[in-house]
Amino acid sequence: MNARAVVLTVVGGGLALVVLGLAVRADAIDLAVYRGGAEVVRSGGHLYRGPVWNGLLFTYPPFSALLFTPLAVMSGTAAKVLAVVGNGALLVFVVRRSWLSLGVRAIAPVVGVVAALLLTETVHASVYVGQINLLLVALVLGDLTGRDGVWWRGVGVGLAAGLKLTPLIFIGYLLVVRRFREAAVAATTAAGTVILGFIVLPLDSADYWFGGMFADTGRIYADLTSPHNQSIRGLLLRGGFPPWVWAVAAVVVCAATLVVATQLTRRGDRLLAITVVGLGAAAISPWSWGHHWVWVAPLVVVVADRLWHRRFWWCVPAVLVLGTLPLVLALADPPDGSGPAVVTGLLQFVVGNLYLLVFLAVLAVSARDQPPVGTTIGVTS
Repeated sequence: MNARAVVLTVVGGGLALVVLGLAVRADAIDLAVYRGGAEVVRSGGHLYRGPVWNGLLFTYPPFSALLFTPLAVMSGTAAKVLAVVGNGALLVFVVRRSWLSLGVRAIAPVVGVVAALLLTETVHASVYVGQINLLLVALVLGDLTGRDGVWWRGVGVGLAAGLKLTPLIFIGYLLVVRRFREAAVAATTAAGTVILGFIVLPLDSADYWFGGMFADTGRIYADLTSPHNQSIRGLLLRGGFPPWVWAVAAVVVCAATLVVATQLTRRGDRLLAITVVGLGAAAISPWSWGHHWVWVAPLVVVVADRLWHRRFWWCVPAVLVLGTLPLVLALADPPDGSGPAVVTGLLQFVVGNLYLLVFLAVLAVSARDQPPVGTTIGVTS
């Protein structure tokens, strides 16, 4: 390991530990909702018929509540430490697996990217509020970049879809790239999580799936036009467009995403293909918080690798990703109760939709890019 790699590892590792240490003291709102839902399950209450914690509703499938049940039997502090440590480990796994898929085995690039990602709003928020987004990315990425030919390929995608609905797009991706057996495994696994929910929580499952609660975004946030909604639907609603426009736009964007991902897969650029699909899922979702865009994690690895190989057109998404620091995004989308947006007009539009702009830039660049040959960044360090 050379001197630069040592410095990057030490500085990056120290920064990551500081950020994760501070996260233990944060107000992990989403983790509290998970624990509240788990407590309702343990007590035999109705999961979707009222708030589960501090006026907030449980919005995930019943299978998720079953997974969260252990959180209800530990103290709040223990649950928070577990969530922070777990998210930290998941972030390392995602970045490490991303670099490995590009042929890079050194530690320094992993530590450097992990530290940088902890400063972005999407990863920072996921860790601080105790979200499960990094788990979803890890399940999908670990599944689809793992060893080929194994019978369980697709299980990770199915489990992720069972926990949260947005990863269902990866089943579509597996179908369009003609990996039919893996798509079948993923679909069967996802269906299994639904069946398990009906077996253990039949009334709650009926409420969620037959009562339409799985599609009720009003349960997530009352104001559907809020800038907190970093999806195409949020953008269109803020622009005053009728709901059907989003339906058409979502279909078009989903199709474009799968077409580009298919092209990338055929030319052997598997990591970028998976990343494009993940970003596309956040874009077409009816509601996407900033922390839903954690597919920025493997994207940063891709961008770093491309720029190392002097593919300078990747500077566009790189600059846009740099704009997703919490203090920058807060200029157009301040936290609730902290006052109006600081920037207005065109600048507010750009800053307030940076995640969508990142996605569109990646989609455009990916359509014309070719994967680098002979990745060497950090291999010998």
